[in-house]
Amino acid sequence: MLRSLLDHPLLRQARAAGEKQVGRVLSPEVAGAALQTLLAAAGEARQRIDRVRRAALDAAQVPSSSDLDELKRRLVEMEELLDGLSARLARAEAREGEDEGGEG
Repeated sequence: MLRSLLDHPLLRQARAAGEKQVGRVLSPEVAGAALQTLLAAAGEARQRIDRVRRAALDAAQVPSSSDLDELKRRLVEMEELLDGLSARLARAEAREGEDEGGEG
C-alpha cells in the first residue's frame, strides 16, 4: 500500500518539483549571490556602526583612534621641528663662542 502511494503520479510530480527547487536553492550561483548580498549588507552595517560610534565619541568629546593618529603625526612633526631648531641654536652658540674666543 505504501509502495502504491509513493508511486502515485501526483506524489512523484510533487517530489520532482521539490527536488528541483532544492537543487536550485543549493546551486553554486544562488549560494554565491546570497553570500555576496550577505557580505554587502554586513559591510554597510559596519559602516553605519562606525558612523554612529564616531558621532557618539564626538558627542562625549572623546577622541577617536583617527584623532589620536592625527595627534601623533602632528607631535612627530613638532618634535622634528624642535630638533632642527635645537641644532641651529647649538651651531649659533658654537659660532658665538668661537667669535668671543678669537677676540680675546
